[in-house]
Amino acid sequence: MKLELNAQQQIEVQFGLQGEESEENEHMESFVDRRAANFRERRRMCSINVAFMKLRRYIPTFPYEKRLSKIDTLNLAIAYISLLENLLNSDHQNMHAYLKEALVMARSGNPQAPPWSTSDLIARLSWINWKKLGIKPM
Repeated sequence: MKLELNAQQQIEVQFGLQGEESEENEHMESFVDRRAANFRERRRMCSINVAFMKLRRYIPTFPYEKRLSKIDTLNLAIAYISLLENLLNSDHQNMHAYLKEALVMARSGNPQAPPWSTSDLIARLSWINWKKLGIKPM
């Protein structure tokens, strides 16, 4: 069985260009793959940052406060969601009295204090728009 080579392949074999070209192609493919991966990573990070910006709009912050870090944003969001969930699931008729009681417990270090009563969230409670939530302001 005889292999027939076209003119380009004969030149590559004769002058040893085939190996160099394939290495160059592999390098080029690797470069293109890396750029595509970098682009996907930038797009992923951008969407994460946009999500954090949106989340920051919903958690209570001080008016003079600079942008919260991602970890502070997550911790405050967890505590705030827990607070809201606790309010929705509570069978307390007077939510204002319940909140005041929870704050007193948290400030006194009572172990029965609700899990949402972190110092960061408690400090920001005065900045929550309670009327918007249908609760008498704290």
